[in-house]
Amino acid sequence: MIAPHELKNKTFSRSVRGYQPQEVDEYFDFLIEKYTEAYKACSEWEKKYATLQAEYEELSKERKSIQSTLLKAQKLGDVIIENANAQAEERKAKLRGECDEIVLEAKGRIREEKDKLLALRNLAVEFQQKLYEEYVRHISVIKEMKIEEIADVDSEIRGDALLDAAEEKVLREAGADVPDPAKEPDQKGSEKHE
Repeated sequence: MIAPHELKNKTFSRSVRGYQPQEVDEYFDFLIEKYTEAYKACSEWEKKYATLQAEYEELSKERKSIQSTLLKAQKLGDVIIENANAQAEERKAKLRGECDEIVLEAKGRIREEKDKLLALRNLAVEFQQKLYEEYVRHISVIKEMKIEEIADVDSEIRGDALLDAAEEKVLREAGADVPDPAKEPDQKGSEKHE
């Protein structure tokens, strides 16, 4: 675009049969004024365009940077998810193995306890059988006893004599004087006979 001052400085050669120079100059001044306004507006628009172009380029760079960052973040996220899934699978496999070991150990213990319970049951059955046999033997011994043949003993006299002997023994062990039954009258016997 031509600058306005170049238009003002433009001169034309004069001819005899030309236009009125004053009219041409006035019209030319009017055109220069309008052209100057248009030139200024165009210049302002070019500045705005340059500013917008710079902003666009900056935004474009930022957009590319953001896209690049998003792409990196997405890739990093994918890697993190992959690693997390791998770690989860490892942990799951480890826990599954530990659970299997615990279950096997528990099954082994259950088998052991069942075996012990079975052994105790067998012992109980054997004990029951022996106890039953002993009862049967005792019952047969009791049935074979002949009670009619046992001599009739006076339990009261036999009981008194045993008590007196026990009393005498205790007194002697204690170091006390033991009365002689032959010298002293038997108070107990006299009381009993009364």
